[in-house]
Amino acid sequence: MTYLYKYLPQNIVAFLNQCTYINDVTEIKLRADNSMQLTAKGKLINIKNIFLSQKEIENIFYNMCNRSINAYEDEISNGFITLQGGYRVGIGGEYYYSQNIKKYILRQIASLNIRIPWDIEYFKNQENLFNQKPTGTLIIGPPHSGKTTLIKLYTKFLVQNYSVTVCDERKEIYTQNINCDILQGIQKSTAIFMATRTMNPQFIICDEIGTKQEAEEIMSAVNTGVEFICSAHGTSLKDIKKRPNIKLLTDSSVFKRYILLSAENNDFCIKEIINV
Repeated sequence: MTYLYKYLPQNIVAFLNQCTYINDVTEIKLRADNSMQLTAKGKLINIKNIFLSQKEIENIFYNMCNRSINAYEDEISNGFITLQGGYRVGIGGEYYYSQNIKKYILRQIASLNIRIPWDIEYFKNQENLFNQKPTGTLIIGPPHSGKTTLIKLYTKFLVQNYSVTVCDERKEIYTQNINCDILQGIQKSTAIFMATRTMNPQFIICDEIGTKQEAEEIMSAVNTGVEFICSAHGTSLKDIKKRPNIKLLTDSSVFKRYILLSAENNDFCIKEIINV
């Protein structure tokens, strides 16, 4: 959390330093002309004594972009920026579409949603996972159930014995000091194509799959012998199979294992492991 302090006004830093539940905070929501909100243990908390002006929101945003909006143009056009360390910041406001460059341009910023990355070494019931031989796996869970956190933990486990490439489009899978190859800031489908042909991985890891192009590249890579560890939004295996691009992968037996997550009692938990 302290990494964020250099971007935030002093009144917010002072509050966070004194916050008794700071270790449970997963999101910081900052909105122009409104009060700050925090998400902690799945609950939304209004911090009414911290009110942010439009100018303050703009200054925070400019600081996060290192005072160079153009350097983050591609990310901003997709509604977010990613800070060092895997902090993803969603950007709310008014956008318009530029026909010249074929991108959405932010006209006026209105809010920032800062997601705090977790790097925990223990998941409830994780021993049931890491006692099994690794294989193609899809991690399924609703928002805030720990999908990206488990992806990071899985990466640390795999690199001990396997050649791993991480395709990290949104720069959220923070792999500093982890002995793997990483392709950051590249569209997942393109990164999978590049990794398969240039990195010779045994496992490719990527977060939040779902597009047709991603499914096609995964299928192509699997045919060369690569295994995939991926995640996707959902609440059950049945729920996931309603999405045609993921159904293509499940029907083709790309994944031999499915891990279902839940935020049981607001703690990250492996709810079920399905081997097929």
